[in-house]
Amino acid sequence: MKLLSLFTLCVTLTIPSQGALIITGVFDGPLSGGRPKGVELFATADIVSLSNFAVGSANNGGGTDGAEFFLPDQPLSAGQFFYVASSDIGFEDFFGFPAGAISNALSINGDDAIELFSASAGETVIDVFGDIGTDGSGEPWEYTDGWAYRANGLPANGGTFDAANWTFSGRDALDGESSNADAASPIPVGTWQIPEPTSALLGAIGVGLLCFLRRKP
Repeated sequence: MKLLSLFTLCVTLTIPSQGALIITGVFDGPLSGGRPKGVELFATADIVSLSNFAVGSANNGGGTDGAEFFLPDQPLSAGQFFYVASSDIGFEDFFGFPAGAISNALSINGDDAIELFSASAGETVIDVFGDIGTDGSGEPWEYTDGWAYRANGLPANGGTFDAANWTFSGRDALDGESSNADAASPIPVGTWQIPEPTSALLGAIGVGLLCFLRRKP
């Protein structure tokens, strides 16, 4: 009987994560004009150019206005945060560092939803905070004169918002405050993280090695 000569072939499989950029925080500040107003974004993977992403606000429950502001053409490394504000006035005074980009699209009140789009995928919604068809006043996700922050480790939601996945300061939590550092209920900027030991969000989900036997020719 002739014996077959076999060898093992192994390949590494990876599955892309749901989003290389996600919304981790939104805020409606207490300074003049309700500033700072804006959004905190987080890179779950190395991003060659942020211009592949855009943001937009859905004001007063009026539904989506689509991609209103395309992020700047610059890289962002996995694990880094990026801030888009409605104005540079008040942002650095309140946080102690400048915003990464400025856009009127973030002229939000604490009852407005925010969408994050993949510009490279036909302006597809990849993440959303709030219900774009609902005025947030009085809703569980309202953040008027306050903030909302995503629970650690949760990936982009593909446009389906769940308030249970967020922490909220409560309405008027920032009233009378002059800086985030001194606030009684500070916005937890730059604190979102992926709990160890999982790394499911960092670029790709590693599935390990797929091995199978093959006969030598």
